[in-house]
Amino acid sequence: MSGVWGTIVAYSGTGFLTVLYVIALVTLFLREDDRANRILFLYLPACFLVLFLLPPVRDLYAKIEGMETYYRFLWLIPMSVTTCYALIRQTSRRLPFGLAAMAVLALLCGQYTYSNANILPAQNRLHLPQVVIDVSDYIVNAAGGQRTMVAMPPELVQFVRQYDSRILMPYGREMLMPQYADYYQSVYDVMTADVIDGDALVAAIREYNCNYFVMRAEKMAGVDLSGTGILYLDTVDGYNIYQDPGEPQGLEE
Repeated sequence: MSGVWGTIVAYSGTGFLTVLYVIALVTLFLREDDRANRILFLYLPACFLVLFLLPPVRDLYAKIEGMETYYRFLWLIPMSVTTCYALIRQTSRRLPFGLAAMAVLALLCGQYTYSNANILPAQNRLHLPQVVIDVSDYIVNAAGGQRTMVAMPPELVQFVRQYDSRILMPYGREMLMPQYADYYQSVYDVMTADVIDGDALVAAIREYNCNYFVMRAEKMAGVDLSGTGILYLDTVDGYNIYQDPGEPQGLEE
């Protein structure tokens, strides 16, 4: 039960929005007369929360997905919609006041988005780093549009998988998560080393049958890949793109 409670606390963030949600629930419980709205905003969320707290449900989910994503169960609870509806319900006769109150509460209860180092201003309509698009397009074109295995630097991995499913990778965003800190992955280990060992890098990408690999240009300065059979293709947005012609070009669907 402590693990579930810890999940709720972590999901609540600063806790202010959770407090508003609880106030909204109490308000609707006392004053909402519409049966359909009571089911949507009160009874269904209560059922989801009970299921979330039940040990058998938790254990079943843990066997299928693992506890790392159990918090997603809470996405079924319409916290934002319920809070907004309750506030509008209470201020319907003075709607401008209600809207202003919601805006003020949102500012007080939230955090400035761009204070998070992982949130960046959009560079394009896809809301992905432009370097991901440029590097991925280059590789897909080089591979003739076929699915291909590519070793990407950690800072690009989670974006590449959102952009083009034809690019397969030997490791994913799990390598960036604290709970996998003790997990060893040879490609990741070599690519994130302070000093790149050329022979170890080639051995690692061939272990996972990578057709291509991408590295920051400055990290590859002075790294000798001569005699390994690896081909340097180009530098795109500060990243060197290499090809291993000894690996199969394209993977079967």
